[in-house]
Amino acid sequence: MIPQVQVTQNIVVDVIEILTKLLIKADPTELQHVVLTGGGMGISITNQLVSVAKKVPQQTWANTHFWWGDERFVEAASIDRNDFGIKSSLGEFYIEQNIHRMPAADQVHSAVESANEYALDLIDFGSAGSPPRFSLVILGVGPDGHIASLFPGSPELDSRLIAMPIFEAPKPPPTRVTLGFSTLNNSQLTLLLLGGEVKRAALTALLEPVGSVEITPARGIQADTLYALTDLSGSV
Repeated sequence: MIPQVQVTQNIVVDVIEILTKLLIKADPTELQHVVLTGGGMGISITNQLVSVAKKVPQQTWANTHFWWGDERFVEAASIDRNDFGIKSSLGEFYIEQNIHRMPAADQVHSAVESANEYALDLIDFGSAGSPPRFSLVILGVGPDGHIASLFPGSPELDSRLIAMPIFEAPKPPPTRVTLGFSTLNNSQLTLLLLGGEVKRAALTALLEPVGSVEITPARGIQADTLYALTDLSGSV
């Protein structure tokens, strides 16, 4: 699926604004499920979620659940985790049962167990043995076109699992847990983040009329509405 391109001066600011507007318009009695991403930009977004919490209705915030597209399989307190710091960032707006972390290396025996437990957590909020439908999925796109921990040429690109372990990621740490396409693509709105000149080749590959998910995994992302947010001038 080829995304619509939105050129912006500040991707993080735009994402926070989009999420805020989405939650303000949401039915406060319904659960909202949001998938967060990692990386520098993802961490910046997570750190600014408190500004969202301050603007949306209290009941809506109480019904908003946060998940991660992938996680590094390290100890729970490791600064390398994508979920690191969210509790302190949200402060008084932090709701423990609404923050869904992938089990850490010091909490379960293996990445397999972590993936299985996360899949069960998702199923608990879905129906008919499937995860919930996401209101918003946020995904950083790597220079190689990877999303979450789905990398070019990896066998996990063909998996139908809800969540799965990754043992040989081409970037450290090699052991991770990731959601699969079948889970990530059950989304009303998905934002692909491509900031900086280092992402230009990935954006170009993503927008080509014909291309391969095997080479550019981000091409496998689908949603009711799909945007690529970029600060690259001349990209459209």
